Amino acid sequence: MTTKFGVDFLKAVAGYMSQNGSHDSIIKCFRITGGGNGRCIGEFTVTKEHLNSHGGLHGGFIATLVDNVTTYALMSKESHPGVSVNLHVNYFQSVKEGDEIILDANTSKAGKTLAYVDCVLTRKFDGTVIAQGGQSKFVKITGGGDGKCTAEFTVAVEHLNRAGGLHGGFTATLVDMVTTYALMSKPCHPGVSVNINVNYLKPAREGDDVIIDASLLRAGKKLAFLECELRHKKDNSLIAKGGHTKFVDFQ
Repeated sequence: MTTKFGVDFLKAVAGYMSQNGSHDSIIKCFRITGGGNGRCIGEFTVTKEHLNSHGGLHGGFIATLVDNVTTYALMSKESHPGVSVNLHVNYFQSVKEGDEIILDANTSKAGKTLAYVDCVLTRKFDGTVIAQGGQSKFVKITGGGDGKCTAEFTVAVEHLNRAGGLHGGFTATLVDMVTTYALMSKPCHPGVSVNINVNYLKPAREGDDVIIDASLLRAGKKLAFLECELRHKKDNSLIAKGGHTKFVDFQ
């Protein structure tokens, strides 16, 4: 596909996810070969670091592939990447070092709240299915597109600091992620962070509903500039305000 949510978009997302230094970087071996509009197809060659103690492809590595590649497929559906509700994998056939594996992930349904994505792993030389899996993802986004992203969440105990307020680090993570989603709603590489800043103006407590509103201010050839506000849903009072500068020149 040549649309903004086609193969080039998938490659940009996969490149960003596999090079950000997180756990996702373990699948940097994965090469996208096709997809778009809810689908992602790619392949990788099994190497020693992918093996379990018995010399077969590690089950945990397969699960990570299923998680990430189904998320790429979902995002090519112009959907929020969501958070996992359920992830499942059935293992059928062992593979060994040097084998080439094809992954094919497809979004079967994307609703307003939940999305369902399936994935099949096959051995390239004979088409044997080695594993089959999928996941359900919570994808609630209340608005956005064309450089904007609006979302909401309810503050839970795991979001709090020791004083019982919304954790500053968690707030910064939200600014990072939601501004990136806003950027990706334009035909733009998700980029890498140059600067993130957050001003904390009012606390939020467990049970509070919070609205996050991110927007793209400007996207140039090398840098993109975004802003984000977090507000109490009940009275629209401002909790925090942040900004994010991203390097986007990955041609």
